[in-house]
Amino acid sequence: MNVSNHFDCRMNQRGIRKGLTDLALDLGEVEGDRYVLTTKIIDQELEQMRRKKRLLDDARKKGGVVVVTDDDVLITTYHTKSFNYKLAKNK
Repeated sequence: MNVSNHFDCRMNQRGIRKGLTDLALDLGEVEGDRYVLTTKIIDQELEQMRRKKRLLDDARKKGGVVVVTDDDVLITTYHTKSFNYKLAKNK
């Protein structure tokens, strides 16, 4: 979107960084001509990020995770470091 001079002045006066306005445009609820980023939306996003961080921490502890699929069917899963190429090659 184009930025008006008025918008740029108000951003600077109110200490609102460009990243925050981008966040409001990405996550905010549209109310007419406004994008409203409420604390409720912020809290929901933070909780999703916390959940994702916990999952990523868990995956990291396992050394990564592999999921094998075939035609949209989940076949198997294992730790990244547990796969043995020598054993797989002998089969």
